[in-house]
Amino acid sequence: MISYTTLPAVNAILNVITTILLLRGYMYIRKRKIRAHRYCMVSALVSSTLFLTSYLVYHYHVGSQPFTGQGPIRLVYFAILISHTVLAAAIVPLVLMTV
Repeated sequence: MISYTTLPAVNAILNVITTILLLRGYMYIRKRKIRAHRYCMVSALVSSTLFLTSYLVYHYHVGSQPFTGQGPIRLVYFAILISHTVLAAAIVPLVLMTV
């Protein structure tokens, strides 16, 4: 059984895999290689779904970790966090419509 403490590393690996698949899919569609593009896009969707599952499992078991930084970096952190959260929620219906 995998430890919950390893899930952030798993999440990072899944994000790298997804990024590579999306970039390759873009390259394939530019070359009109439809089958390879479709394979990359479906694989990226699977990888992203695994990431989301892993992310939710991790936060369900570990919970939220407070940001302890002080000063201007705290504002930067929360600006990034808020925009990331809004965009992460907005992408789900866009992906479902695209699929």
